[in-house]
Amino acid sequence: MKKTIVWIMGLIVLSGCATAKLSKGPDPAVLIHHEEIAPIGVATAMDERDSEKIGTIGATSIVVKKNDLVDLVGNHLVRYINEKIGLNVERVQVTDNDSIKLVATKKKVEGVIVLRIKSLKMFSMDALLQPVEVNLTLELVVFDEAGQAIYRRIADGHYAKRIGITVVEKSAGELVEAVVKVTLSQYVKDSELKKIIAKFKYGTLGGAIAQIF
Repeated sequence: MKKTIVWIMGLIVLSGCATAKLSKGPDPAVLIHHEEIAPIGVATAMDERDSEKIGTIGATSIVVKKNDLVDLVGNHLVRYINEKIGLNVERVQVTDNDSIKLVATKKKVEGVIVLRIKSLKMFSMDALLQPVEVNLTLELVVFDEAGQAIYRRIADGHYAKRIGITVVEKSAGELVEAVVKVTLSQYVKDSELKKIIAKFKYGTLGGAIAQIF
């Protein structure tokens, strides 16, 4: 009887449509200034998903607004670059390779980083008994000051957690932020990206690359 009541409560809570409540992530205005390090341009993240609907938790369809996801992913990216990598960040707006060259010249940045959100999916057949699975695909591209792509990598991140009976909007937002961190952390371990960062920081690709992250 008790299990039946819990199951019915779960159906009531996990039904209909819910828009995930995402945080803004780290405050983009709080940046560390690194002396004698030229700035890198960071473009506003681009959400290339076909739909804002990302899947279901139980009988509830989950929606993640593009503007909300762009803010969350972009602010975490800026924090990684500024705090973890140790580069000064200049927020820029770009539309294509030609504008990257113009922006790099105008803003006096060493290069421009562009992050594209390719896919975000979430699913759990029964959130009371099974973890909610979340998958995120990002593409990070680094352009030099001439507008040429010098680094490109797609990263697939996965995160899973059981949420039980809870406020779906809040839990979905927390799950999305968790998978964003997991996915971005893959770039932290990328040796090729470390070489690119070394060029921006020290003006060379040669020699042993110190642990940057």
